[in-house]
Amino acid sequence: MEIIVLMQVKVCLPENEVVPIEYLVNEIRNLKIEAKLVEQLINTADTEIVTKLCGEKYSKKMGNERYARAGTSVRKPITSIGQLNLKVNRVKDLEQNRIIKPVFETIQFAGKQKYQPDIVMMCVDFAQKLSYRDTVEELSIVIPVVPSRTTINKQVKEFGESIDINPGNASMQVAMADGTKSHSQEPGIKQNDINVMLGVSDDGNVLLDMTVNKSWKKMADQLKSNGTLSEIAVIVSDGEPELRAAFANENIQFQTDLIHGFRILGYKLWEDNALDLKQRKENVNELKALLLSLKNVVVFHKSEPDRIGEKINQVVDGLESLANRLKDMGCSQSAKFLNTFSNTLVTFARLSINGIDIPWNSNMIERLMGEISKRVKHKWMRWTTRGLEAILRLILVRYTSPWQYRAFRNEKMGHHYVSKMTVLLSMDIESH
Repeated sequence: MEIIVLMQVKVCLPENEVVPIEYLVNEIRNLKIEAKLVEQLINTADTEIVTKLCGEKYSKKMGNERYARAGTSVRKPITSIGQLNLKVNRVKDLEQNRIIKPVFETIQFAGKQKYQPDIVMMCVDFAQKLSYRDTVEELSIVIPVVPSRTTINKQVKEFGESIDINPGNASMQVAMADGTKSHSQEPGIKQNDINVMLGVSDDGNVLLDMTVNKSWKKMADQLKSNGTLSEIAVIVSDGEPELRAAFANENIQFQTDLIHGFRILGYKLWEDNALDLKQRKENVNELKALLLSLKNVVVFHKSEPDRIGEKINQVVDGLESLANRLKDMGCSQSAKFLNTFSNTLVTFARLSINGIDIPWNSNMIERLMGEISKRVKHKWMRWTTRGLEAILRLILVRYTSPWQYRAFRNEKMGHHYVSKMTVLLSMDIESH
């Protein structure tokens, strides 16, 4: 079927007046040419299809033809070019005793939904950066018709639940994990717990899993079931006890972020309340000197495993000595922290002896958590579990796997649809 739409646009430019280009563009945009063109295309296609099925309008039917005209139906779908006003033919299939709208079997719409996938995808894109209220306001500058805040919220849930969290590579050997909280609007839940795990490899970082209001244990069981983590994986984190307990087994190793290690010791010293500020800083600086010197040896003497091994022993002895001194000074919580975490503070160095490089900090996932904070942790924002999980899936997949998110977006926007359909433009311009 070939459809040719002839359109005529008359523009009168005054001879003694300078017309700003933005004014001309605005006037052309106000004509809503794209929407009118699509309307005409669909209505023309509808007429041709129905004529083939039922014959010319008002013609007398002969014999037992299968299809008969059954009136018209008005449809007003909203797309990124505006609202379309369609009046399409209804046809009765006499054999199957059902009413159909033939043009909708040639041109696909989103079921009975008012808003079509292209405008929905634009709303979802904006909603990942802006509040729902701001999304409506900013999008109204770009497109003629914008869904309400409630509708956009519903669309984010639908799209967020449909996008895959695809690890891409099974059996990841290095992962980073972190958790944070956001305000909840559900009865009985003051804060939502957000847990995220990121896979780290030479090919790039990938989102392994993300949960809302579920325990680390549930995530660990799910990842184990999927075979996402290697049996000898290393998890880099801030040392959260629940995380370590959930993933702990005889093969999984942990690397506590050194920066978090310094902060935790500072907090434990304050909690013990046995030393003044100057003494607390001196002990934190001693821990920094031990661990950062080890980091430098690993970085600058990577090809000297014996030297790294010797340095590890010196640092472990230094951590034990520091823990004993703190215990003698009445800092029991601080001493307990060092005794508990001393081995996990030097995991990166031990593995480097065997040629395995892992990060000594969790900066990658900290940046990822920053993306979460920008959107969902404002003090006036309140989230349901479902709504928060949906928007986080979109944000995190977009951040960690932009290629995957682009493919998802292009599918919704119709950019990569493979079809034999062709569209050609020709213009005859006259001036007087």
